[in-house]
Amino acid sequence: MIRYQAPKKCHASDWESSPVRRWIGCDPRVKQWNTAKMKVDRTKLKKTPTEAPADCRALIDKLKGCTDEQLLLELQQIKTWNIGKCELYHWVELLDRFDGLLAEAGQAVEGMSWLLVCDRPERAPLKALLLAVLNFTALLIEYSFSRHLYSSIEHLTTLLASSDMQVVLAVLNLLYVFSKRSNYITRLGSDKRTPLLARLQHLAESWGGKENGFGLAECCRDLQMMKYPPSATTLHFEFYAEPGTEVKVDKRVSSNTLHYIHIEQLDKISESPSEIMESLTKMYSIPKDKQMLLFTHIRLAHGFSNHKKRLQAVQARLHAISILVYSNALQESANSILYNGLIEELVDVLQITDKQLMDIKAASLRTLTSIVHLERTPKLSSIIDCTGTASYHGFLPVLVRTCIQAMIDPSMEPYPHQFATALFSFLYHLASYDAGGEALVSCGMMEALLKVIKFLGDEQDQITFVTRAVRVVDLITNLDMAAFQSHSGLSIFIYRLEHEVDLCRRECPFVIKPKIQRPAVAVLPEGEDMETDMEVSDVAMESSPGPSTSSEPQAETPAAAPEPTAPSVVAPGPNIAPTLSPRSGAQCIPQRAALLKSMLNFLKKAIQDPAFSDGIRHVMDGSLPTSLKHIISNAEYYGPSLFLLATEVVTVFVFQEPSLLSSLQDNGLTDVMLHALLIKDVPATREVLGSLPNVFSALCLNARGLQSFVQCQPFERLFKVLLSPDYLPAMRRRRSSDPLGDTASNLGSAVDELMRHQPTLKTDATTAIIKLLEEICNLGRDPKYICQKPSIQKADGTATAPPPRSPHAAEEASSEDEEEEEVQAMQSFNATQQSEAEPSQQALGAEERIPIPLMDYILNVMKFVESILSNNTTDDHCQEFVTQKGLLPLVTILGLPNLPIDFPTSAACQAVAGVCKSILTLSHEPKVLQEGLLQLDTVLSALEPLHRPIEAPGGSVLLRELAGAGHVADATLSAQATPLLHALTAAHAYIMMFVHTCRVGQSEIRAISVNQWGSALGLSVLGKLSQLYCSLVWESTVLLSLCTPNSLPAGCEFGQADMQKLVPKDEKVVPTASQGTKRPEGETEGTAGAVAEPSAQGLLEGISLEGDALAPMETDEPTAADAKAKAKITPAMAARIKQIKPLLSASSRLGRALAELFGLLVKLCVGSPVRQRRSHHAAGAAPAPTPAARATASALTKLLTKGLSWQPPPYTPTPRFRLTFFICSVGFTSPMLFDERKFPYHLMLQKFLCSGGHNALFETFNWALSMGGRVPVAEGLEHPELPDGTGEFLDAWLMLVEKMVNPSTVLESPHALPARPPGAPGGPHFSPLRFLVVTQKAAFQCIQQLWHRRPLRVYGGRMAESMLAILCHVLRGEPLLRERLAKEREGARTDDEPGPDEPGARRDPHVNPQQLQQLMDMGFPREHAMEALLSTSTMEQATEYLLTHPPPLAGAGVRDLSMSEEDQMMRAIAMSLGQDIPMDQRAESPELLDELPDTVYRVCDLLMTAVRRNGPAYRDSILRQVVKQVWEAADVLIKAALPLTTSDTKTVSEWISQMATLPQASNLATRILLLTLLFEVSPLDPMAGKNPDV
Repeated sequence: MIRYQAPKKCHASDWESSPVRRWIGCDPRVKQWNTAKMKVDRTKLKKTPTEAPADCRALIDKLKGCTDEQLLLELQQIKTWNIGKCELYHWVELLDRFDGLLAEAGQAVEGMSWLLVCDRPERAPLKALLLAVLNFTALLIEYSFSRHLYSSIEHLTTLLASSDMQVVLAVLNLLYVFSKRSNYITRLGSDKRTPLLARLQHLAESWGGKENGFGLAECCRDLQMMKYPPSATTLHFEFYAEPGTEVKVDKRVSSNTLHYIHIEQLDKISESPSEIMESLTKMYSIPKDKQMLLFTHIRLAHGFSNHKKRLQAVQARLHAISILVYSNALQESANSILYNGLIEELVDVLQITDKQLMDIKAASLRTLTSIVHLERTPKLSSIIDCTGTASYHGFLPVLVRTCIQAMIDPSMEPYPHQFATALFSFLYHLASYDAGGEALVSCGMMEALLKVIKFLGDEQDQITFVTRAVRVVDLITNLDMAAFQSHSGLSIFIYRLEHEVDLCRRECPFVIKPKIQRPAVAVLPEGEDMETDMEVSDVAMESSPGPSTSSEPQAETPAAAPEPTAPSVVAPGPNIAPTLSPRSGAQCIPQRAALLKSMLNFLKKAIQDPAFSDGIRHVMDGSLPTSLKHIISNAEYYGPSLFLLATEVVTVFVFQEPSLLSSLQDNGLTDVMLHALLIKDVPATREVLGSLPNVFSALCLNARGLQSFVQCQPFERLFKVLLSPDYLPAMRRRRSSDPLGDTASNLGSAVDELMRHQPTLKTDATTAIIKLLEEICNLGRDPKYICQKPSIQKADGTATAPPPRSPHAAEEASSEDEEEEEVQAMQSFNATQQSEAEPSQQALGAEERIPIPLMDYILNVMKFVESILSNNTTDDHCQEFVTQKGLLPLVTILGLPNLPIDFPTSAACQAVAGVCKSILTLSHEPKVLQEGLLQLDTVLSALEPLHRPIEAPGGSVLLRELAGAGHVADATLSAQATPLLHALTAAHAYIMMFVHTCRVGQSEIRAISVNQWGSALGLSVLGKLSQLYCSLVWESTVLLSLCTPNSLPAGCEFGQADMQKLVPKDEKVVPTASQGTKRPEGETEGTAGAVAEPSAQGLLEGISLEGDALAPMETDEPTAADAKAKAKITPAMAARIKQIKPLLSASSRLGRALAELFGLLVKLCVGSPVRQRRSHHAAGAAPAPTPAARATASALTKLLTKGLSWQPPPYTPTPRFRLTFFICSVGFTSPMLFDERKFPYHLMLQKFLCSGGHNALFETFNWALSMGGRVPVAEGLEHPELPDGTGEFLDAWLMLVEKMVNPSTVLESPHALPARPPGAPGGPHFSPLRFLVVTQKAAFQCIQQLWHRRPLRVYGGRMAESMLAILCHVLRGEPLLRERLAKEREGARTDDEPGPDEPGARRDPHVNPQQLQQLMDMGFPREHAMEALLSTSTMEQATEYLLTHPPPLAGAGVRDLSMSEEDQMMRAIAMSLGQDIPMDQRAESPELLDELPDTVYRVCDLLMTAVRRNGPAYRDSILRQVVKQVWEAADVLIKAALPLTTSDTKTVSEWISQMATLPQASNLATRILLLTLLFEVSPLDPMAGKNPDV
């Protein structure tokens, strides 16, 4: 039977006298186990705001107080579970104690690795306690959830190696519960799962089967040993020995030698299996992975001759098979463990008549059930055949009928509970499959099962059988409808339901007795304190939002509470007394609840089944409505799922038989439902909340129902669940993959359906939605509240919002999710006020502020509203919402003072913006934007102090506010302490809303947006935003410098006074640093040095749109990034940086948002799509910009001009500040003027010119290069005191200018303004040609200031690349400009002939002298400026006129940009380039290429461009010069490479290294590459043969 192996055969008698047998000590000392070790991982714990049910808590407290002896007695008395289900979380302390007991019991006796402490005879009390703990834990696991918390699995694995099969069976029983009730075992880590499954495989393996004499039934019988094969007690074990010295044979043996142990009559050896194993491991080098298998075989062979032990081994084997099947662990071994013939053996066991074997029979049934669960058809049909299930007189049907008769006939002895349970469970699993169900129908099982439902008693044990019978009937009714109806199945169900509900009435007699019309507070039934809240009507969801003033038991609260006049205030915090009174904790026992659930489920399906149509009409005529009323009245007693099922039964009945709704209204059932759903608190599960609108639709199917519904003020009451902390867990999605979305969205969709079915409800519902929004506004304004961040959970669990489910929780099976949610919801009814922690209040100065999950509320309400408004593409709900003035509270939410400073980046803010966008896109209602602009305008006015620089020595306005707030660590949480910071947050939130609404593709919506921004209000807001933008760049620059060591000159007082206030004394450094954890930013803290660097990047990426074009704020001599600089940060400085970080983060994030908004507005103005499509160019001519678009574009370019001509406060300590500002401005200008593909927006270029931005851009260059006018421009780049940041600025500036002088993109832009037809009225036309001429000339002059200068260390290379690219553009553009200007001039002559008459009517002999002077300052001649002012009405038009109309002939010689400007311009470019190119070339080759070899490709481009312009002679001179330089460099290297001679003092390595280190080596490589590149370019090829000199 058992195959094992070894090198010598011996008998038991030999074994007894063997000298090898050495046992260690008679009374070995046990290793002490530290029972204080905690095994439950506290990090997995869910900080639930709910409490355990009262009966659970009582049992926990009782067990916690027991000594070991008392604990044993208590646990032995608990045979079944009579209390409610709850989270394992509440049992943690007891589980830790149990873990200690398991660990102690599973500890190996000192010196003997295979003998467990619990197997020592003297430790019998420990073993008894161990068995009690294992049996109790199995019950606990079955009736709890969050099973992932259980952490003693390693001890269970160890205890499987006990010599006592009783211990092994108790462990297997617990593992069976885990495997069947959850996926706990399958989700264990492999380090824990693998050893456990290996031991289970050993236990489950075949003994040889029936044909070898080891059939399960034979093994169960008490036969003499001679009836069994001798191998039953023989140990035969084969193995390959581990390398090493073997005890028995004194020589080395290789590991590929097969060894075997063979011991016959093992059962005659008196030692225990553990002692035998101990001896064998000392005798043989048995591989570790084989030892457990050997021990299992020893234990089996040793105990086989003892009938009791043999039965235990059979039972253990059956258990192990079941566990492996349920744990999906049979992949490889399925055929060996579930071998052919096993099913017959299991059925043979069932057929044994010995009543002593009921436990084994139950185990056999459980194993059969698990095999059914495998869903393997051949196995299923084999089970049906072997058990005779398909025949009335088959073995199984007869067994079931006998069992049922014994249950209901008091004169018969009932079958043991465990066996009956397993039998019914088997029936249920069998009925779940078609073949099984048909077999049960064939054998006439329906009658017997209905008998169980009708007659079985009320004990808890019997209820479970009724439940299983109901479930089996449910599964087979469709297959055997005739039998069900002939035995009055439906009336039996309703009778049984009534019977069970009547039993519940004894514990909970209350039923809602609603008065028609809205009832006042009713008289409470005497003695039913647990139900006092049920009779309250209007107090339902309203309670004071402040701390409860009543210290009395909460039961008195509803009766004593005055009825609120406006039901608008919702319990927002955990300290709020819910209106439900504390109950005595009575709940429906789980077994009865399961029975009721299965019956209601059946009824729900039956009502909708056409086969039942005749009987269903009368189903509500009898006792069923009374039973349903009791369940619906007592949701907190029955639990949310039963409450939901009862309401669904009514709902489906009404939809099935709408004409019978009036009869339900007559018997009061509908009023009870309305009262339970609208006046009481609804159970807080997503399923209940999601079902409500469907229930209401059913109740409103006739006029009377609709009237009753409206009288309850339903929407206000219903929508309050969105602002209640109790309902937050139910609002969350179970997991991110949940396809159904979240509860709030689903609820909104359902309310939308309800409003569409009942249009009369639309007004009321919309009013309630708006009240909901107003309530959020009240919570967000009231200074006594503070926003609790959803992600912050306090250690004591007092935070209102439970944290997101842990990753471990997500691992639980979905059924467990539902159980958990259900129990949480029940507990939310029963949570007593005492169970809530003390009000969690945050101190701020003298204020006590109550934390509320405001962000969660906003997110849920917005999802809900979004779903209602945009569930359909029609705009009727939106129009109603706008008509009832819902926009004001909606938009106001964005600026609430109680919101945290990271609100704008949260999902809640996105959700508000999403609702605004939906209203705009569906209803095309410009009021959305108007309201937003009005609110934003108010916020921007509040930010005026930010724009006023503080007095010398200066600093940051935001920092001054923070430093002056007192209680600095908490100041960012309070809008009262830091009003400017919170105003920035509000502005950011509004900006996010506008960013959302600008991102639309519909042209109508885009037009609405442009018109709103181009209105007087919009332009005013834009003006203030541009001012805010400048202030933000300044603030960010200052804050960043204060965070960065060594960024300010030594002894500089700039901002230092405020910095000192942040950490007033050195002693406070550590506490302040730790307080950073309270910061609402929620950002993790790194080293202080790490704070400064990313912030610098964040500043530039945030303030400009081109983060990639701007590196972090490096200096040309990179000191700030130096590691030494970081090391100098003191703890005090680190603490200050931590406090400044929220300010810097808020300002830079707002800057980023503003930049994004401005970029979107540009696209709206120019008519460009929000997202560029690369596949095709502009499909058609762009429409002319509207006046609003032009006005908006002007406002945006004024911002650019303002940024490029900005002046810092006079006390600014370093020019670096202004340079940083200009870097941001230049970086920001680029995306405002050019799209992602570098094509310019002509409208923006036109306005940029007119607003003076173009001049400011080049003035900024002069300022930077002249060091603020202190040195000539030409000397600036090489000046020793060139300020830090100049290189970074010049690099960014050159990259922008390169885009502006590129002729191909400027002239071929898809964003060109439409050509004006001849004679058409309108403003002057923009000429990209003239813009290009002006810009190229100015750029060329700037390049000359940088040429011939030593490149800067950090940015020199990039600057040189840009400069060469600009020169290439200028040269390439010259012929193109000539050609285009000639064409334009011809066209202008014909178009302008009628011109003089047009402006005649507007001529005025007088012009504004200031405007005239301004135009002349811009460089236009007086006569031309005068003509422009006379021909136009505004300064802007005059500037455009000057740029687009040739000046009068009289002024031709006054200026380059005169009548013949193109000729003069071309001549100037030709002269300068013609003369300078050889100079350029000479400069590039020896200097630029030597300093910056990487620029060789750009140099090649420039030379080829010049060659194409200047012809072959120029090309030849270039080539000669390059070849000459190649020769010169090579000559030097050749001489240096002369071979070593005997007289040389150099070593070989020195001789080699000098070759590489000579400057000529690099020069030669660069020149050869340049020459190669020049020859690769195609224009050289045709002329190559004409250059014999080259």
